[in-house]
Amino acid sequence: MKHLPAIQQKFLSMARHHRSEYLRMLRRIKALAKARPQKVLIAFCAAGLLVAGRTNVSAAEVHLSVSAPALFNQANAEQRAGRLSSAILGYERARLLAPRDEAIAQNLRTAREKAGVAAPVIPAWQEPAHWLGFDGLAILGSSALFFMGAVMFGGRYVPVVSRRAAISLAAAAGAIVMLAGAALILRWSELDRAVIQSASATAHIAPANTAQGVFELKAGDLVTAKREYGDFILVHTLDQRSGWVSKPEVERIIPANSNLSPM
Repeated sequence: MKHLPAIQQKFLSMARHHRSEYLRMLRRIKALAKARPQKVLIAFCAAGLLVAGRTNVSAAEVHLSVSAPALFNQANAEQRAGRLSSAILGYERARLLAPRDEAIAQNLRTAREKAGVAAPVIPAWQEPAHWLGFDGLAILGSSALFFMGAVMFGGRYVPVVSRRAAISLAAAAGAIVMLAGAALILRWSELDRAVIQSASATAHIAPANTAQGVFELKAGDLVTAKREYGDFILVHTLDQRSGWVSKPEVERIIPANSNLSPM
């Protein structure tokens, strides 16, 4: 498996580290569901926004040493050398830091066309959730959440004539928080995406080389890494197939093999 230098692994794995941290928090939040169901949705969205907010911090820190332009240039070099799976992986990592960069998106499309692999298809009803990147959703939702909290706790200091307008704005902010939280939840699996690096990877029915092969994957195929067992990773393909692939044949977009402290 091809690895990034340790400093790059540290920063690119921050989002995944904090995701696990807040998943534990979300499990504790579920305990409120029976007693205070009206507060669970707000708490759930807030937790999701905190995850994306930490991802936003990670992206800013990554830019200090692993900038999107640097990853983009490295991916371009890989594509010129004919190493299309590595190029696709590099473009995906660059897009994580610069989701609105059209040059990255265009070169990623070109690399996929050359490799003959499919791109993820976004249903029309999910397209609004992709208008902003994770950072943009975090900023939008966190700002709305802050405004809503300010109105809730500072409403008594608002003049009576302005209180109705403030409540209306707070309601609108609450709707934005819920929409941003829903978008983050909808796109959650993107944090587990990976790219097949082997020229031909066999997906097995069980995590063993002797297990029956169920289908083949090509270099550059985009998959979702579900879980690991021994030397294998259970992957889920874009066309809804699942199978166990050897670890050296797949590389996560956000590396999961770093135990370094996030701060």
